Amino acid sequence: MGKWDVVVIGAGVGGLTAGALLAKEGYKTLVLEKDDRLGGRAMSLRGEELKEKGAGWYRRLLAGQYSYLVDSSPALEKMAEEGTLDGYVLDLGYHGVSVAGEGYFARLRELIGGYGSREVVINPFLTGSWINGDFYREPPLSESNDLDEKIKAELKRLNKRFLDFFGDLMSLTPEEASELDRVSLHDHLVKTGFAESPVLYDYFRCIGTLITTINNPHDISIGDILRYSSQVLAPAILRGGKVYVGGFTRDGVMAWSEAVAGRMRDFGGEIRLGARVKGIQLEGGRVKGVTVEGSDGEEDIPAGRVVFNIPVQELFEYVDEGAFPADFVSRVRSLYGYGSLSPYIGLSDLPVPEEHAKRLMKTPCVVPRSEGFDWDVYMAWNIQSYIEPGCSPAGKHLFTAYLPLTEAESHNRELVMKVVRAVPDFLEGLYPGFKDCIEWELYPVCVKLEGVAKSVSQAGSLKPDVKAPGVEGLYFAGDTVRGYGVAMDCACSSGILCASAITGVDYGIG
Repeated sequence: MGKWDVVVIGAGVGGLTAGALLAKEGYKTLVLEKDDRLGGRAMSLRGEELKEKGAGWYRRLLAGQYSYLVDSSPALEKMAEEGTLDGYVLDLGYHGVSVAGEGYFARLRELIGGYGSREVVINPFLTGSWINGDFYREPPLSESNDLDEKIKAELKRLNKRFLDFFGDLMSLTPEEASELDRVSLHDHLVKTGFAESPVLYDYFRCIGTLITTINNPHDISIGDILRYSSQVLAPAILRGGKVYVGGFTRDGVMAWSEAVAGRMRDFGGEIRLGARVKGIQLEGGRVKGVTVEGSDGEEDIPAGRVVFNIPVQELFEYVDEGAFPADFVSRVRSLYGYGSLSPYIGLSDLPVPEEHAKRLMKTPCVVPRSEGFDWDVYMAWNIQSYIEPGCSPAGKHLFTAYLPLTEAESHNRELVMKVVRAVPDFLEGLYPGFKDCIEWELYPVCVKLEGVAKSVSQAGSLKPDVKAPGVEGLYFAGDTVRGYGVAMDCACSSGILCASAITGVDYGIG
């Protein structure tokens, strides 16, 4: 079938994961990426690039990853002209790395034998919650006995343990987790008795939304939370040492993508940037190759296998839906979406106590649902520069956050602007003087987070499989198809499952 055994469309986390594993197993692998950098939604940019390339370049970069800029202060054009962002490193969206890189990222690192001579440093962070005006301190995951005294008091009142929320994780089978994918966080809290405490209900909803990026507890899947806890968190805790909820990558999250890409090249794989795929070629019900748009016109690249690392909802723009079974087409077309607002705020000083600055902070309500939202809008936020100082100039600080939205809400600028206006007001209420420290603000909105968000109809096992039905040689990777875990870990696990489907090697994540 020509030079390549496998062509991967898209150099996001899932595509790079699959590509690195396939290359390691001896498959001649080519990754094609339409942008000028790796990572997909997990890409990074330096502030100097905005000054060099202009506001239009940044907006196009966002648009290429299903995002748009709803507001900035000062205007983005002025930021570009004056170099306001010089010295900052921004990820395209909020990209804290789950378990500080010791989740499925660690499994991939083990499978590919490390990153070679490349260094990937992920600085861990602690967590905390603001609920109804009270701060709740949270220990590392490995120290659940060291809970905030206010949480301990509520647990004692209900005669419950914190771990009762999770049940017997070590006996949870993949089949049981798949059954729980359809069970909501709300129903789980009612069944386990935690719903009897409004504080504990909000506390566990903060955890559930952090993992699933969904506001509505009736839509959050408990199955994906418990699966991740049993497959990743519990084993990490049993290995000993401190286990953190997340962390930030030194020099931006794209450093991880670049390290995995480098490992793929070590194994003989190739990556082409600026290569936009126009279509997938089929012949007799099997993959024949891809057509790529180039500067000299279109190019056909033969390959017997193709990995589609683009949101699966866009599949039929690349290959005719008639090639697939009707029930698969219907399922793909029925997938619904989620969005998020991911603020970036440059600060002249640290307006937050260090005890809070070292934590990812969560709160269940920044804007109430009575303002026209499906549910109270949650926010998770960091002083990212406190955890990873290299993301801001010396003496400055970078605030980052994410606030989940439904897909409809993310397209509704009036609703989005309600959230934009609420963010600095909310923070000023918690930390008087916060607004006086603001030097600039960016408010990117992502309108397509279907895979990262784990709902009762689209979590884990409920998403399309990594192997396409009806077309031999076509596979999927990325967080819109089967994969498990939090944020980028989901895309990573999907890439591992995809590589397993091609190679027949069991990589141990079921």
